[in-house]
Amino acid sequence: MTRVRVLSPQRLREWLARSERTVPHNVRSLAAQVEVSTPLVGHLLTGKRETVDTEVAKRISEELKAPFEELFAPIELPSGNTNSESEAAEP
Repeated sequence: MTRVRVLSPQRLREWLARSERTVPHNVRSLAAQVEVSTPLVGHLLTGKRETVDTEVAKRISEELKAPFEELFAPIELPSGNTNSESEAAEP
């Protein structure tokens, strides 16, 4: 599964606060809607956790009606870090 990183916990909290729902989302309600644990959402909002599966990130952005690219970005691997190179280095 591919992962993405949260661009800014602050931005994620802002989108949570501006929810278009009659009753705005809180950590528990967002977690329930996107079918993940409450601590996972809480950690994303506080910055204790920086990465999440792409599918979870998509569900979060859809639920908040936020552009995916405004909340999440692909994780970039350091250049030169490929499986084929590490396999070639083994005896």
